[in-house]
Amino acid sequence: MAKDPSKTEKATPRRRQKAREEGQVLKSQDVPIAISLIAVSVILVFYLPFVFKKLKNYVYYIFSQSTYLDISPLIATSVYIFFLLILPVFLILIVVGTFGNVIQFGFIFTAKPLTPKLSNINPVTGIQRVFSFKTLFETLKSSLKLIVAVAVGYYAVIHTLSGFSSLSFISFRDEVYLLARDSVLLFFTFGLLSVPVAGIDYLFRRWEYEENLKMSKQEVKEERKQQEGHPLVKSAIRRRQREIAMRRMMAEVPKADVVITNPTHYAVALKYERGKMHAPKVVAKGADSVALKIKEIALESGVPIEENPELARTLYETCDVGDYIPEELYRAVARILAKIYRRRGELP
Repeated sequence: MAKDPSKTEKATPRRRQKAREEGQVLKSQDVPIAISLIAVSVILVFYLPFVFKKLKNYVYYIFSQSTYLDISPLIATSVYIFFLLILPVFLILIVVGTFGNVIQFGFIFTAKPLTPKLSNINPVTGIQRVFSFKTLFETLKSSLKLIVAVAVGYYAVIHTLSGFSSLSFISFRDEVYLLARDSVLLFFTFGLLSVPVAGIDYLFRRWEYEENLKMSKQEVKEERKQQEGHPLVKSAIRRRQREIAMRRMMAEVPKADVVITNPTHYAVALKYERGKMHAPKVVAKGADSVALKIKEIALESGVPIEENPELARTLYETCDVGDYIPEELYRAVARILAKIYRRRGELP
């Protein structure tokens, strides 16, 4: 169950990522154990013949020496044989154990789980853990493991004892073979029986993990605010952005060649640099109060103002600031610019 009754909402992706960064991941210790037991069985099946061969050569080497053995070569050979037989199995088990964890939660590197927590030494929290559902589950699981181990061990011992009567009629080599075979079979049996235990434990860990990650409605709301930004802050940012954009636009009005207006509703400032622009460009536009401000700045800066209601409305509706005017308006704008150029004396 969730620790807090108010935490009824499933964890968000951000909550899961934060938990992962803190080392809180879905993990069952029984999964790598089960995989390791089965892997040991499979490894021994293929590796034992090699082990027997090396051990036989090692024994022949010892007995083939003279009565007075040179201790240094013997120690070196013994160490070599030991590592040759043990190290490969040990390394494979490390790889298999790592794989058993990686398939559960992937690769993760963090030292946060090692950080001491005061809650771990809180006696009240400790008592709650003792009488928790998790403790009950662990107790039942350990009891099940013990029962399985005792049962498998009992039948393995009974099977081995039943074969003692025939051991006197077989060679030492065959005795070793039978012992190795029974050991491999024992490991494999433990591995197979560990699979359902690991499956149950994994399902419990997943349920526990999801419960611990659950969030309250307020936490979900606060996280959404943090990701999207507080509405008041966002509104203030948008207002500030509009103010900056407005100042930049108004600063372009004195550089315009003409302001085309619909006397009181629309104003569009155009700029055209012959030889540099393929068409006139809208450097400012506005409606109502903004249009009045554009006209005011244009009058102060000496920018010509031309009244053309239909053209002003069309430019306002079809063009944004920074756009070049569409081709269908070339002729109408060209007439206005030509009139202004003549007024300036730039055209005959």
